[in-house]
Amino acid sequence: MKKRKDKYGRVLKEGEGLRKDGLYQNRYNGIDGKRKTVYAKTLDVLREKEQEIHSDIYNGFCNTDKNITIDQMFARCAANRQFLKPRSREVYEYCYNKHAKPVIGAKKMRDIKYSDMVLYFKYLANEQHLSLSSMRSIYHSLTPLFKMALRDGIIKIDPIDGVFAEIRKMYQLTPNKRNAVSQENLNKLANFIANSRKDSKYLNIFLTLALTGMRVSELCGLMWQDIDFENETISVERTVVYLSKENKKIVQTPKSESGIRQIPMMSKLKDILLEMHENQKNMPPITCGEYSGFVFGTKTGAPYIAKDVEDKFRNALKHYNAYETEQAKLKNREPALIENCCPHSLRHSFCSLLCENDVNIKTIQEIMGIKTSQQRSISIPR
Repeated sequence: MKKRKDKYGRVLKEGEGLRKDGLYQNRYNGIDGKRKTVYAKTLDVLREKEQEIHSDIYNGFCNTDKNITIDQMFARCAANRQFLKPRSREVYEYCYNKHAKPVIGAKKMRDIKYSDMVLYFKYLANEQHLSLSSMRSIYHSLTPLFKMALRDGIIKIDPIDGVFAEIRKMYQLTPNKRNAVSQENLNKLANFIANSRKDSKYLNIFLTLALTGMRVSELCGLMWQDIDFENETISVERTVVYLSKENKKIVQTPKSESGIRQIPMMSKLKDILLEMHENQKNMPPITCGEYSGFVFGTKTGAPYIAKDVEDKFRNALKHYNAYETEQAKLKNREPALIENCCPHSLRHSFCSLLCENDVNIKTIQEIMGIKTSQQRSISIPR
């Protein structure tokens, strides 16, 4: 990814920025886990302040308190998890602040037992009626702070270890399956969308997902510079996500190194993208901050975020099922509806397509951006 620089050509570190008024700024997470900003007139002064901040955070880590509460441990853990992507951090903090802090935040770490955590998750299931995925998110927000407390010697046994598996077994909870869309249903849906006045403008988005297996956020981050028409490859190098607390879209790298990859471009998709590229030549580029030239974007000239695409897909599916129900009634037959489907299902469909064509499993992992220990060359049927 292109390195950010100031007006003097100096490379800016993560979190650093140069404001329009000439002030340098650095955004970071304090020992309390809250987002903070420090300003300076020069980059050298800013970096001196950064050293002081890092020292303060380190000192906060070293002050182990046997009476530390879950709230305090969460803040310490949040400040330590600098590697988290902004969107992941936002979800992590939201889950804790909404569901854990009001109930168990004031309790001391050393007083929490395994049975207490089981009761807490039973409360989430019985009283809050949370779904399995919501409880899993809360579990993942709590797990790191208990592991840190264990390593710091604040607690002797991790009270949350194994709790989620126990709750799943107790309530016989199973995750919602994301089924792959069959080729037959995919063709039906694509034909309907192509002829739909409301949904046809989104057809190329759905086809790109179905023909590349990209995650939705990866598709949102796709830029024209990532598409090599000559060698017929697509590079996945970034995602676009929305930070609700800051009310803005940001560009970031994929969550893992395996997410940065190349995908072979099928001939059908190449034709679609070539036509789109030609049509966009006389249009203003789609931009997000300092990034310009996104493939897919809104009327305002900004790239989509995952929720945009998910909403458009669900609406198109709803329109298709309504149309199919009406046609079935007119023809006195059972409607052939498409159920339990979302844009991520198109990723599963692409993976199924590769499997049907006997593509090597390691190659499939690499194309899909799934971590694999061995790098291989990529070739798939066209």
